[in-house]
Amino acid sequence: MKLCLLLVFIIGLVAGRPEPEPQISVEEIETVDDPEVTEGYFEGDIELPKFRNAIRNLNSRWPNGIVYYRISSAFPSSTHATIVEAMREIESNTKHGSTYCVRYVERTTQHDYIYIQKNTGCHSKIGRHGGAQELSIGTGCERKGTIMHELNHALGFWHEQSRYDRDSYVTIHTDNIDSKYLHDFAKHTTSDMTVLGTHYDFGSIMHYGPYTFAKDKSHPSISPKPGQAHGVTMGQRLAMSTQDVSLIQKLYGCSADTSHITHPASAQSVVHCSFDSSLCGMTSDSQSNFQWTRKSGSTSTSHTGPNADHTNSAGYYIYAEANGHHHEKARLLTKTTSAGHYCVEFYLFQYGSQEGSFQVLTAGSRIREQSVKTVTGSHSNYWVHYRININVPADFHLILQATVSSGDLGDIAIDDFNLYHGRCL
Repeated sequence: MKLCLLLVFIIGLVAGRPEPEPQISVEEIETVDDPEVTEGYFEGDIELPKFRNAIRNLNSRWPNGIVYYRISSAFPSSTHATIVEAMREIESNTKHGSTYCVRYVERTTQHDYIYIQKNTGCHSKIGRHGGAQELSIGTGCERKGTIMHELNHALGFWHEQSRYDRDSYVTIHTDNIDSKYLHDFAKHTTSDMTVLGTHYDFGSIMHYGPYTFAKDKSHPSISPKPGQAHGVTMGQRLAMSTQDVSLIQKLYGCSADTSHITHPASAQSVVHCSFDSSLCGMTSDSQSNFQWTRKSGSTSTSHTGPNADHTNSAGYYIYAEANGHHHEKARLLTKTTSAGHYCVEFYLFQYGSQEGSFQVLTAGSRIREQSVKTVTGSHSNYWVHYRININVPADFHLILQATVSSGDLGDIAIDDFNLYHGRCL
């Protein structure tokens, strides 16, 4: 009887003991502003030969679409794997059925090949030039999309905004570009470039971002003409666009097939929001004192907040207005999603002499509210990129929280907010 009572007592203690709280792991990925802008290279990442070859010169194509390559042993295994993954994605995207359009083959004794090295910045020649031609994947260039951008240069492609017809689609703000970089915005001519009958592609992996080479990065260096590029991210480095794939197929004389292009961010996305049309299903929290606001152009109070959105400089972002909301909070909730590994990615503009704080928080029925990322005080006068890997062991939602400080010069803005399955791309 005493033994039975003891067992009942122990079971009661165990049953009453609180369940261990699920632990969230957080890993912030270092980002580099404009990794493709490397001093001394044309358009920031193009290595010009003494005598320039261009995409119109068919001799600059790789024979039979086979690009031989060598990867330097200086890369860590993770970067080496990402480089190979970028090659395989280009191969897969551009093939027709089981027939490949371009192939990347590791070099043995071939004379012409790309030698992928870890040098300063990201840069490449345009097309094939003979011998061992350098393709640099330096610090900050290790994302798969950035690598695909450089590999596209090596296949024979210039930047999208240097097309000879670009003035019908974008405005180049030369007053916000240092004179030593103005040549990087020069247009090509029909004699050294062909567009292969395609339309202008704001979403190309080969397009500059809206603030590339800007003297004042709170204002754009390039913006779409009115009515153009609605909701399209200029300068995206996540995946090849449909036209990027089509151009490779056309240049290399392959069958057209864009039915199986990889779009990793959208395919695995929980939230993929440029805020150009809506809040993308996110809702205000009952604990908010005021609301996040969708906005285009500049915020109403000067010397704080952005002057344009991050997506393409002509769209919308959301911001927490400091004026009239001192010491208050604005909170926006994502929908509840299942446990797992995720990437949280966003751009933050937090600049002013009276800034409070911005936080990304996790919460759920089994997870107490806790910070994934906290940014306090004033930072750079431009959009700052954040990428954070999280592993959440229970169902959760995210909270985007802006806390206003004691003055009007404390607007906080976010744009291009993404939450997707897996590690950050």
